[in-house]
Amino acid sequence: MLPVSEAFGLSRAETNTGAIALNIGMALAAPLIGRLADRHSARLIMAISALVFAGSFVVLALSDNLWLSTLVLTVGVGGSLVGAGTVTSPVLVARWFTVHRGRAMAISSIGVSLGAIVVIPLIGLLIEAVGWRQCLVVLGLGVGAILLLLAALARNAPGPNDVEPGSDHAAPGDETPAVAATPLAMGRLLQLPQFWTIAVPSALAFAIITTNIVSIVPFAQGQGLSVTEGASAMSVYGAAALLGTLLYAWLGDRLPRVPTFAALCLLLGVATGLLLTAHGYAPIMAYVFLMGMAGGAITPGFLALLADAFGAINFGSAAGTASFLSTFVSAIMIRFGGEVFDRTGSYDAMFVSFFGLALAAAALVLSTTALSRRYALEA
Repeated sequence: MLPVSEAFGLSRAETNTGAIALNIGMALAAPLIGRLADRHSARLIMAISALVFAGSFVVLALSDNLWLSTLVLTVGVGGSLVGAGTVTSPVLVARWFTVHRGRAMAISSIGVSLGAIVVIPLIGLLIEAVGWRQCLVVLGLGVGAILLLLAALARNAPGPNDVEPGSDHAAPGDETPAVAATPLAMGRLLQLPQFWTIAVPSALAFAIITTNIVSIVPFAQGQGLSVTEGASAMSVYGAAALLGTLLYAWLGDRLPRVPTFAALCLLLGVATGLLLTAHGYAPIMAYVFLMGMAGGAITPGFLALLADAFGAINFGSAAGTASFLSTFVSAIMIRFGGEVFDRTGSYDAMFVSFFGLALAAAALVLSTTALSRRYALEA
């Protein structure tokens, strides 16, 4: 961030606009890419996205025009990230796994976390060695090549002889004809109440997680912690999130999806509410740890729940649309958190609000099972 802001003479707020543009691009691309993944080869989408990703980074490295860079970030990088993995990867997992779907979703989520841990330090070293422009070229071409290779290795759907381990029949293989069939019309999908009883609670949960992550360090410092102690909250959260994901990989398929997701929303709300009573390093870190545990399990829990509710045939459309909603709600929540602090000088009202919203999310998602029985998935 700093090298780019210095090169273009931008303020920190203006530089942050790039991240906003990227998130907008990903949000707008998610429903479209999800719909395409339901109707066409996810493998082909991944391959095209890999090429777009590489080309976008090269353009960013060569660009001296802020408007061009913003456009590339929004359309090129945002769209290619969605097409290369954030939507297409869960789509493939949903097609290949039924019995162990929760575990598979959790393992794929772990890859995202570990990738960030490994890649970000390498990017810093590369910028120091060759500069940010050359770093973008190397990163774009290198990651693009890896994504293209993964796309070549991926299989769009299981075949008739591909039997999921632990199942008595070829459950994923049974879904192979459905992958080639026509998914629900988008209008029909949006009319189903069970879509909203999953998408809205997950959007609230992700918004609470995102806003808490943004706010936790300044909150900790406001409670008298040093800069180093406050920053350590992010490490605690990251470690707890990884542990939560691993626990979901172990237990997620042994527990009913809907009550489990409701319990995770409750845990998130309780951990957030407990911050109202947190004074000192140990209790703050303990409650952040609980938030991380919930946050790490919520992502695979949401994906597995959505796949079970709508099937692999409609998963891309449902996940993409839910992702758009989640991004929109998160943006509102982040703004809300900032406004609360600016107007009151504390985060107390935000924590109280988030506790209530988490309870509402848990209650809403519990209605999913009954609604799924009442409203059939008919095109």
